[in-house]
Amino acid sequence: MKVSIETIKNTSDEILKKVGVPEDDRNIIVNSIIYAHLANKSTHGIGRLPIYVRKIKEGLMSAKTNLTVIKDTPVLSHFDAQNGFGQVAAFKGMKIAIEKAKVYGTAVVGIKGSNNFGTAGFFAELAAKNNMIGIICSNASPAIAPTGGYKPIFGTNPISIGFPGGNNKPPVILDMATSNAARGKIRLAAVNGEKIPDDWALDKNGMPTSDPLEALKGSMIPIGGYKGYGLSLAIDVLAGLLTCSSFGGDVKSLNHSDSLSRNGHLIIVINISFFQDVPTFINKMDYLTENIKACGDEQMIFLPGEKKYNFQLNSKGIGDVSDKQVENINSLTKQLGLNCTIFSTL
Repeated sequence: MKVSIETIKNTSDEILKKVGVPEDDRNIIVNSIIYAHLANKSTHGIGRLPIYVRKIKEGLMSAKTNLTVIKDTPVLSHFDAQNGFGQVAAFKGMKIAIEKAKVYGTAVVGIKGSNNFGTAGFFAELAAKNNMIGIICSNASPAIAPTGGYKPIFGTNPISIGFPGGNNKPPVILDMATSNAARGKIRLAAVNGEKIPDDWALDKNGMPTSDPLEALKGSMIPIGGYKGYGLSLAIDVLAGLLTCSSFGGDVKSLNHSDSLSRNGHLIIVINISFFQDVPTFINKMDYLTENIKACGDEQMIFLPGEKKYNFQLNSKGIGDVSDKQVENINSLTKQLGLNCTIFSTL
């Protein structure tokens, strides 16, 4: 269903406000939801609000996200998100890292005790827009089995790397999971009663499946086989084990019925100006972009994040929300006693 971004924004804000999320935190969460829809990643958008509401009501997520300092130095900070929103924790962590990098050239921020943070590119883009390079990764609940095994232990463990593009060009934002597809796409397919491609997941017996329900009982297929497994392991160490979060298969899914998620995030920011003048870097990015586009039909070659940028330009303020998600959101607003509803713009 085609839904106006303004409707997604207002409905999301009203729902979060109703369950006690402070205004500053709501702004971050809502902006991350809008970013997801404008990036054509509706799996990370408004459809997750029923999960957040349930978890807050059941004491499995904090409505207010406070970053408690564990350790703080000029270039490194370690925080406990106190089981708050992953989006808020990661956003605040990235802002802190950017401010440190302005002074010292680089910064590392580790966050423990968090939740799924949605679309990783949302945070890496903050650094890129500040003429810096941003790297962010997070571990997640078990979804990928180690090569040679069939029991999932590592998450799809998203990673995003962002840096400024060329002159008058959008930032370059690599945003990826370590599986062939994000698990959110499989959950959405399950909700919509749709099949999935055979190369997305394995069932519990380690066999390829097109049934999203069987896929959710099994494991995701990692990108590049053992290379994707290795990358998942590395992110589990960096974002989970290193930050004192859960790791090694102990992270719980966002929608877990009775447990805290305990995700971990690791953020790294590099100040370009400590290596070279930013205008020089931007001009070099123009040169790099020209060389990339010259590798074939430039209309068919895209830099990471370019399709998202083009999708946003052509969105006309409209986002996609599945019919089932619309049904769930409208049911939620009714339960909360709110007057706002999601409806088609067409």
